[in-house]
Amino acid sequence: MARPFARTIALVLVLPAFGALAHAQNAFRPLPLPSDWGRWGAGLESKAGGSFESLDALAAEPDERTFVEARAHGLVTGSGSLEGGGDVATQAGGWSVTFGRELGEERLAAFSIETNGYFYDFGPGTALVPGSSQPFNDLYEARVSGLVRTEGDGLGWFAGLSATLGGEDEADASEALAVGGLGGFRWSRSPDTAVEFGIAAQSRLEDDAWLWPFLGFEWQATERLSFEARGTSVQANVDWNESWRTFARAEYLLRQFRLNDDSPLAQGVLRDETIRAGLGLERRGENVSFELFAGFDLWRELSTLASGGAGVAEAEVDSAPFLAFSLGFDF
Repeated sequence: MARPFARTIALVLVLPAFGALAHAQNAFRPLPLPSDWGRWGAGLESKAGGSFESLDALAAEPDERTFVEARAHGLVTGSGSLEGGGDVATQAGGWSVTFGRELGEERLAAFSIETNGYFYDFGPGTALVPGSSQPFNDLYEARVSGLVRTEGDGLGWFAGLSATLGGEDEADASEALAVGGLGGFRWSRSPDTAVEFGIAAQSRLEDDAWLWPFLGFEWQATERLSFEARGTSVQANVDWNESWRTFARAEYLLRQFRLNDDSPLAQGVLRDETIRAGLGLERRGENVSFELFAGFDLWRELSTLASGGAGVAEAEVDSAPFLAFSLGFDF
């Protein structure tokens, strides 16, 4: 018999449920939405098509009026010392499939399904969960996202919703659901410049939701050099030709997971926040693309919360190198 959490992940791939965001609050820190709300395919975890940024990007500049993209992606992070003792290294991998099409003359829509696995390798002596040096290892995530937007010059609009299940196997799926939404306007006076502004919101497990103003821009400075920023990601690109691009990127990422009943922190929550920066190389073919992105986690914090929301522990992780890749196929 399928385990409850795994079975519910399978259901969420075809039956996305979006709940109301409650107890929203302003917070002077980055909004924890995925980091690539811009051009299609801009990013590491951004290459996971389920993020709002990825959907907006593909919808903004689709190669075809109807498109399908499948993508595999992975991440390896070096070991970093934990504040208070111990260390942690992380590996991740997953896939996504994105569907999109034109709706009428000036509207585009995209829908994405994504799954990811995260593997935490703790060294001895960690105090993230008191009494356990190995509080968890394998964590999983399934996400569905949808976006509708207008295209063309002048004033337009965009709106999106996302639902994510994150947690250990056999965790209570109803307690592992996080939802997000985004809406706003896009203004472009030329093909070289565009500005986006709106409101984004994201629920957090065992905590109040975040509500944050969403800002973004695109600027094609020269034929080869461009800059873009959306939400929690900033990127500069150099296009050497139609096939090769190099880029520099800084981004903020949030992951959150519900732990199961057998965990040392039964039904608790792990929150993993990261600010990373690095350099990347992208190779684009007619129907295949490949990207490498490497750099350092400049700041990272792991925190645990008990069921009910009480803080258990938090620990910053020393700066560590990372290497990410993605491979995409267009159909």
